[in-house]
Amino acid sequence: MKNEELFQIQSNTLIASAGKVLISEPFMNDLYFGRSVVLIIEHQEKDGSFGIVFNKKLTMPFNEVVKDFPPFKGEIYLGGPIAIDNLFYIHTVGEIIPDSHEICKGIYWSGNLEAVKSLIRVGLIKSHEIRFYLGYSGWEAGQLKEELEHNSWLVAKVAPKLLLNTNPVMMWSDFVGRMGKKYQLWNLFPNNPSDN
Repeated sequence: MKNEELFQIQSNTLIASAGKVLISEPFMNDLYFGRSVVLIIEHQEKDGSFGIVFNKKLTMPFNEVVKDFPPFKGEIYLGGPIAIDNLFYIHTVGEIIPDSHEICKGIYWSGNLEAVKSLIRVGLIKSHEIRFYLGYSGWEAGQLKEELEHNSWLVAKVAPKLLLNTNPVMMWSDFVGRMGKKYQLWNLFPNNPSDN
């Protein structure tokens, strides 16, 4: 698969839709959104948008954070500032998890939690097939469009295999590297502008 098929900056940056990603501009200095890649789960002009910050991995082991769950070797991520005491998940096994919702080809959102626990318990879901998140990211109607107009985010279409197989720690930098010459300086900006 060619690089341009794996990753495309959208020519109209004001089009956000389910399955696309938002890449934060480099000066966004925020725990949740600084150097973040957000997968859009749903986008409605009248109702707003919600998504999951895809690349903010927590350092604590999964079972130390999530109680009442079978032993699981996977990782847990910070999905956003809303409902951070709730567990959300994205996976690639929608055909075996009832009530899953397909976001884009091969990537699913949610599904029956008891089924997820049972499937993990018997080894039918592996850690590379599901990611768990605390919290989610949300925008009221018109809010995301306004942020896009102020260049807070860049919208990209990313192939599921690239999204799932890119190291979360390097994801923002890797995706910026794929954005072309116009954006190459983004990777040179310090994480904290006051360090400059």
